[in-house]
Amino acid sequence: ITANPSTSISFTAPKQLLDAGFPVNDSTFPLDSNSVNPQPSALLAMVADCGKALNAGTQPRNSGVYSYGAQGTPKRQLMFSPGGYGESLLSDAISSKTSGASYFVTCYIMGGGENLVDGLNPGNTNGLIVDSVKEGPRVKNIDRMKIESAGDLAKAVKLVNQAIQTHFKDVLPDSFASNEERALPPYNSDTIVFSLLRFADDSALESNVETNSVTLVCLGDSERPALCGVDPDQLQLYEKNQKTLTSVVGVMQAIRNSRLRIPYGKSKLTLLLKRAYNGEKSNANNQTNGPTRTFMFVHAFDDDGHAEETFHTLTMAKKVTNVMSVSLGPSTRDLALEKWRLEQDVLELKDELAIARQVHDYRPCIYEQAKPVANIGEEEHKRIQAILRKREETKEKQLGEVRARAQEEAKRIIADEEKKSNMTLQALEEAVAKKREENASLQEQRAKKVKEYEKHLEKIRRRKEDEESTLGKLREEIKELEEELTSRQEAIDKKRRQLEMTSEDQAKGREAILREREEIRQQRSKVLEERRKIREQWIAQIRDTNEKVLAQVQLLAKERRARQQRDGVSQEEDPMEETEEQVREDIQSIDRYLPKLISLEDKPLDADSNEGIRKQLEEYFEQEKSAYVKKLSEEQENKAKLEKAVDSFKSRLQESQTKVLKDQLGEAIKKEQQLTTLVDQVLQYLCNGVRMTKVNSKGTLRRRFFFLSEDHKRLNACDLDDIGMPIGRRKPPVSITLKDVKQVVLGCYTPSFTSFAGEANLQRGRAEAMRNDGSYNADSTPPLTPQNLGRQTYRSFSLLLRGGKTLEVVCDCDSDAEAWILAFKRLFNYRTPLEIDNLRRQARREGKQYIAPECPTSMTWGASFDVRSRDGVQPVSYTHLRAHETPEHLVCRLLLEKKKKKNCHSISDIHSI
Repeated sequence: ITANPSTSISFTAPKQLLDAGFPVNDSTFPLDSNSVNPQPSALLAMVADCGKALNAGTQPRNSGVYSYGAQGTPKRQLMFSPGGYGESLLSDAISSKTSGASYFVTCYIMGGGENLVDGLNPGNTNGLIVDSVKEGPRVKNIDRMKIESAGDLAKAVKLVNQAIQTHFKDVLPDSFASNEERALPPYNSDTIVFSLLRFADDSALESNVETNSVTLVCLGDSERPALCGVDPDQLQLYEKNQKTLTSVVGVMQAIRNSRLRIPYGKSKLTLLLKRAYNGEKSNANNQTNGPTRTFMFVHAFDDDGHAEETFHTLTMAKKVTNVMSVSLGPSTRDLALEKWRLEQDVLELKDELAIARQVHDYRPCIYEQAKPVANIGEEEHKRIQAILRKREETKEKQLGEVRARAQEEAKRIIADEEKKSNMTLQALEEAVAKKREENASLQEQRAKKVKEYEKHLEKIRRRKEDEESTLGKLREEIKELEEELTSRQEAIDKKRRQLEMTSEDQAKGREAILREREEIRQQRSKVLEERRKIREQWIAQIRDTNEKVLAQVQLLAKERRARQQRDGVSQEEDPMEETEEQVREDIQSIDRYLPKLISLEDKPLDADSNEGIRKQLEEYFEQEKSAYVKKLSEEQENKAKLEKAVDSFKSRLQESQTKVLKDQLGEAIKKEQQLTTLVDQVLQYLCNGVRMTKVNSKGTLRRRFFFLSEDHKRLNACDLDDIGMPIGRRKPPVSITLKDVKQVVLGCYTPSFTSFAGEANLQRGRAEAMRNDGSYNADSTPPLTPQNLGRQTYRSFSLLLRGGKTLEVVCDCDSDAEAWILAFKRLFNYRTPLEIDNLRRQARREGKQYIAPECPTSMTWGASFDVRSRDGVQPVSYTHLRAHETPEHLVCRLLLEKKKKKNCHSISDIHSI
């Protein structure tokens, strides 16, 4: 097996199988994903969303995970062992649990017998599957454990793992100790079912009907047992296992291909899982639960020894994965390979039969002797001893030959080495003996020197011990002297510290006095510097002001002279000249007296003269300030008068606008009531029913009578008799809940229309239906054919239901199609993006916040329309909306005008609807 980077697996048959006539050389199997030596984390990543989907808010979903493979694969260990992907998946579901919900786990093992094995309580042997005509088969007398935390789940998984190890101990890979067990392994086809049940509230718990669940199923071994054709018990177990596997594959293929009927009844396992797939008709949770998510992990070996069973396993996975796959033979096995296996079994049986015949016809050597043998045992013993002696002689002869060859090889190697070293083996042995004598003499000399060294070392050791004892005595005397010296030194240090403290106190007092004087001097200089800077700023501001005033005076003087020259007035008659001169003199006097008035020094030179100048300046500034205040009060009075006039104008304008808005609002309310009445009439018309043509997925037509229920929550349909009257309207055979409608597609674009007429005929018919004078047609719909179906695209629509089912119909006239579209918009509360934008702008004008209503059903055309390039077609836009008019009301108004004028409308009218 070769795992490609994409989601496919390449299979190549081994050479020994090809030599035996294996029917397949190589093949490719497209799968959703693959993994080599998978770990629990890798498998968990593929099903990570199942746990959170169990507790989804508005639409929770059931989940089913299957594990399948040959005997010896770790399918059970990866799923049910502590830390496996099964425990992690259920832990995610428990961690995201909702308030008020209860969670329970159950586990049972289904085998060939009637009783079930309880995975949580192995001692419980009362588990049964009870059949019921009303509800179907149900599991009874099986323990279930309440799960409130991840710790409870870990305990349950541990119990299940222990039960599996006990129940499947004979078929685990580690249990095959002998070759006979490996050649003829035992067979166990039991299926493990582990479920996490979620009850939304206490009422569901009391009725014992779970809201939704997560189910882990480990199917039986896939291969044929070794004694399948010999042992009737194994044959019966194998047939039951294949029946269960075939039923599971049939359910998955039906779900994968979106078939109307799912074959749950082929086995008890699929019937028990019917509730998990929302297949029970009487279960109220089918409406709230979403579609069930199903995963299957297929385990296979990639070695040559398991090539045949691996091919069967991948073939079954391919049948589940492919859409619309149709094949002959069993669902879990390959037909050609099964035929080849039977042929191989026949050949093996023939070989065994030939060997048996030879064994049966065998005659011993004494059978053909001329004289009869008196003692057969003694004769056999003699022949056995002769055979053993001959065997020993042969063995000794072989050993002698090996020794001779070894000696010759050794001689040859010695000769080669002598040639390389230019020295014979005898010379080397003499040199080695001489070296040994030299080494012996050196060893004797070394031993003598070692004894001498040991004696000398002993003398040194004794001398060292004497010196260490003397040194110890000296250290004790020195320690006593040091203690006496320390006591004297402490007394001297104490006297010295007292003297130092006295001298430090005197020095610190002098330093503190000097430091305070320095701080006072720095603060005084800092204050004087700040005062000097402030006075310099005053002088600079006054001089800048004087310069600006002088510049303005000069500019005014130039303008006045230019005006006088233009008017012919003499400068002597101008009275402003004196005023300008006075201003210059005042500025010069300020510049002259300012340094005296504002002295940069702390003490002014002439205090009396400065005080007089200060008083004159204060009088001048007071006069300027009074004139400015008077002018400011006049400007404020003018401003108050203007504000009163603006307020009166605003009030009159607001009164007129309010009056106009009230009139428009009254007119809009009246129109809205009329339009609401019209929509109610359309719904009443559809409740009475209309005749339409249904196009099913097989490409056949059928006339039926469609009508809405009185509560406008269901779309009913019944057959028509020969004269076109409805049959069984009170109890319609077909009823569709409008909540189950996921999408409305306008036009004939869905696969049922395409399979009936063909894409080419539909495109040709749509082009003919799109005319320059509009698409309205007063004629009724003719009998539908593949050629004229495209021309009725504006009278057809499709409903996409939950579960992948669809309803495709064609109306009899344009008015019926318009009525259905208008009714769907009202019933589904559908708003186009443009309508939502207009309502949001209207709410913004009223100072409110618009919240778009929830609309689970969408309405779309099968394809976009481009009518701008067509002559004579004026598209209708929502910009023609009147005051307080919604896009839905605009459509109703256009329909009323059409009925009044009896004129056809353009394609864009239909598109806007």
